[in-house]
Amino acid sequence: MQKRTGERNVLRTKGKIGMLLLVLAVVLGAVSIANPDPAEGADSAVANKAIIDPYQMYTYPLMMQDLERLAAAYPDLIELQSIGQTVFGRDIRAVKLGKGDAAILVDGAQHAREWMGTNLILYLIDRYAYAYEHDVNYGDYNVRDILDRCTIWFVPMVNPDGTALQQEGLEAFPEFWHANLLGMNGNSSNFKHWKANAQGVDINRQYPAMWADIRNSPGYPKFKNFKGWEPAQTAEAASMMKLTYEIDPEIAFSYHSSGRVLYWHFNTSSEHVNRDKRLANAISAMTGYGQVKPEKNPSGGGFTDWFIMQFGRPGFTAELGTYQEENELPLWTFGELWEENKEVPLYLAAEGYRLWLERYPIEQMEEQIQLLGEVQLYNRPSESSPVGATLKDAKLKANARLGQWYRVSTWLGPKWIRPEPSAYLIGHTEPYEQRVKLTDKTPIYASPKADVKLPLAELHSQEVEAIERWNDWIRIKTWLGSSWIKKE
Repeated sequence: MQKRTGERNVLRTKGKIGMLLLVLAVVLGAVSIANPDPAEGADSAVANKAIIDPYQMYTYPLMMQDLERLAAAYPDLIELQSIGQTVFGRDIRAVKLGKGDAAILVDGAQHAREWMGTNLILYLIDRYAYAYEHDVNYGDYNVRDILDRCTIWFVPMVNPDGTALQQEGLEAFPEFWHANLLGMNGNSSNFKHWKANAQGVDINRQYPAMWADIRNSPGYPKFKNFKGWEPAQTAEAASMMKLTYEIDPEIAFSYHSSGRVLYWHFNTSSEHVNRDKRLANAISAMTGYGQVKPEKNPSGGGFTDWFIMQFGRPGFTAELGTYQEENELPLWTFGELWEENKEVPLYLAAEGYRLWLERYPIEQMEEQIQLLGEVQLYNRPSESSPVGATLKDAKLKANARLGQWYRVSTWLGPKWIRPEPSAYLIGHTEPYEQRVKLTDKTPIYASPKADVKLPLAELHSQEVEAIERWNDWIRIKTWLGSSWIKKE
């Protein structure tokens, strides 16, 4: 066993006797383990600021409660989203952490008994949010700088139904379903080894990555390994796929347990092997996890298998903790898991931003833009990442451009827009409150960027009231509302 570090109150035991006494004390409830050390250089008050207690079993209701607490504590940094709902009505919750244009995705508890990944993810969210707000580093990683560049999306509990069954047993489900659950569990009421969802489908064998060739599927619903009747038939897998398409992450990372190994390769194309191997080596160096040797004919269906094949980007699955056969990881092992993994998502986010820049070469610039209509806001320069807000007829400052996309300052922070060429001006209009004399048959236009061959109408010789000016265009008041004329 490795030593474990407590947050703020560092628990250091030397030798086998100390470790045995600590484990015995935890079992008897004689001591309270403090939270793991959150960040290098943080002050001693951090422990009292932690919302998440990772040394308790996180049931679905407790997770949902503490996610709301985190969102309330960090409203400008954390956003909660329901990405789907299970057959039994439990929300599959995603957490958006950060303000960056790039994105990575980290998930846990695809398998029911592997809920230690939920504990780890919740604590990562908690500590990263605190570090961001207080400008605290983790080792060499500046959390604020990283999260301003790359958003980390977390799904702490992909499989809430299965997790509820593994943790709480039959009481977590309506009575009409009890017989089915017992049947899928060999008529045993002990569900501690359960991996599947509550329909007996293994979520991590549901993704369309060589799904037809998955090995060792029992062919019927069971507590583990049944791949389902068709790929992505479950709400859990379908929700994860939909989220992935929407956020378009540079890297996907799944926490499973147990075994202290790292999967990084699934029919990875030769052009990407060196890239992904470099990242895998760095993760192994941080965690001490051995790398699973790539196979020529792997059995697929896993989330990161699908991600690697579908997106051509790095995907990793980490098996947390010392191998426990078909059991959950003990809670007292969390300190060790934290020390191994506390910087991993930050490293991945930093690398994700670098990979994103390779795909999206952004031009840094300073330019004034004026909208002539309503445009959608986006988190990133991608149609797959809209924000639930728009801008209309606004004067903006843009600080970056990617093709037809502009990054502008808004009340929501930096966002991206992609206005139609005729729907915005480069530069701002200026007031021009004067009377203007028109010659006969003066054409009027909807905007100063309208097609000059297609005027709205023509005005006879008259004097009109001007409102504002942009370059050699003037906006005037007419019976059609405001229109634009080109100054001769």
